[in-house]
Amino acid sequence: MSEIPPTRCEIWAPAKLNLGLRVVRRRDDGYHDLVTTFVAVDLYDHLVFTKRIAGGVSLEARSAWTGARPNGFPLDERNLILRAVRLVERETGIRASLSISIQKRIPIAAGLGGGSADAAATLVAMTRLYGLEPSSGQLVAWAGQLGSDVPFFLGEPMAEGRGRGDVLRPIRFFSGWWAVLVSPSIFLSAKEVYGGLDLTSEARGGNFDDCRDREGFLAALRRIHNDLEPVVIRRAPEILLWQGRVREQGAAGVFVSGSGPTVFGVFMDQPPEGVVQSLGERGAGIRVFVTRPVVTPTALVVR
Repeated sequence: MSEIPPTRCEIWAPAKLNLGLRVVRRRDDGYHDLVTTFVAVDLYDHLVFTKRIAGGVSLEARSAWTGARPNGFPLDERNLILRAVRLVERETGIRASLSISIQKRIPIAAGLGGGSADAAATLVAMTRLYGLEPSSGQLVAWAGQLGSDVPFFLGEPMAEGRGRGDVLRPIRFFSGWWAVLVSPSIFLSAKEVYGGLDLTSEARGGNFDDCRDREGFLAALRRIHNDLEPVVIRRAPEILLWQGRVREQGAAGVFVSGSGPTVFGVFMDQPPEGVVQSLGERGAGIRVFVTRPVVTPTALVVR
């Protein structure tokens, strides 16, 4: 006899960082082939999915910092959470009726994959609440329809991404480091950032395979480069200022995550006490976080 599906599902969906991003070429479908190293970090959105008898699907969102609805967070079909629900309905024929609430900690449109993580969480919640049993390949295929980063959040917390970022190979490397994230209130369109890329420049990358110790990780860190970073800086020169301020705090390396605008510094020892306050006081609308790599078996934490 099949197990009765639960009526409630809680999921913590993490942010991600890109340890290097190499753009290989522009594809015929308008996307770009790339090589990157994804790392989930312990900055989480908290989602609660509750089945109900009727009433369709409702979505409520509040900021973990203000308690209000987050700026730039749509509650209509532009939202990846609702798009994930509709995709599962189309693929399976079910008719969902549930309430979804999200406490949003990951900044929106910040290069940290928050929307993608929320979409992956929704796919997992739908399969659990409705007793669905898609193969792992089918679930990843659904995720790929929602966005290039979404498949990463269905697997392990460290992975090499190729193709659009959706061809994944789990990897394990040294995780005894911290990252200080500075997310300024700047909007950058990922499409425009990719569109401004000079593909004639020489791409560089670092290989984190077998970097199991501190020194090996540091050596790989020194070789990485985000090919999108020059485009981000051209569009938002103040990024250079934030990179300098994070570097002043003692970071071993300072980078832009994905298509930005979030800047993150990698620290091999615990960052200085007061770093969040020190950086946060230097700009209006700035969010600063101290994070560490996720070491759970999967990027999503499901209960």
